[in-house]
Amino acid sequence: MFSACSSDDSNSESDVNNDDYLYFISGKINGEPFVYGQKETATTLDYSLLFSGNSITTTCAYYPDNGGLNYAIGVYPNFDNEARPNMSFDFIRMYLCGSEDSAAQMFNDAFPISSYDYAISDNVVNGSTGDVSVSYSPDSTVEEWYSTLGGDQSGSNFEITSSTNTNVIFGAQTIEISQLLEGNFSLKLYNTENPTDVIEITEGQFKLPMTFD
Repeated sequence: MFSACSSDDSNSESDVNNDDYLYFISGKINGEPFVYGQKETATTLDYSLLFSGNSITTTCAYYPDNGGLNYAIGVYPNFDNEARPNMSFDFIRMYLCGSEDSAAQMFNDAFPISSYDYAISDNVVNGSTGDVSVSYSPDSTVEEWYSTLGGDQSGSNFEITSSTNTNVIFGAQTIEISQLLEGNFSLKLYNTENPTDVIEITEGQFKLPMTFD
């Protein structure tokens, strides 16, 4: 699912002002700065938000006792200029299907300010509960993917430094359940077809609205 809301991904600085962006992921890839996101003042769409599977409908129907929900958020380039990178974060089994409260009730509390480990597996039944995985493609028109899954992450980090309830409420009804996440990260990404092909991201930052759909 894509959510539209523009920006410049060729920023020469890896350290960006969060307030300038509606959402973004930034850092240095093998030492080269990048910013993928949408500026507050932009008048055209540069990067969209990319959501995937942020609801209870399928997983817990099949695995009501031992299943869990993976919540994903990322950024994807405008289709008019699609041959650019995309990147997403996957939060593994942040809701367990056997929980007493519903996924919607627990969603805003699912992303506390904390440091997170990188996941070994993203399987919804037995994956790394409470961990994070990151996926990246240098060209969104080509099937070439890099991932943190299964690769050595010694010296890497992922931290949520701000987690804010941004639910949309109309009267007594909650129209949209959403949590604005901000933080920093560093990691190694491994080519899914050739694990000797490694990308390193340093000085990573993010500001992303995680929405329950």
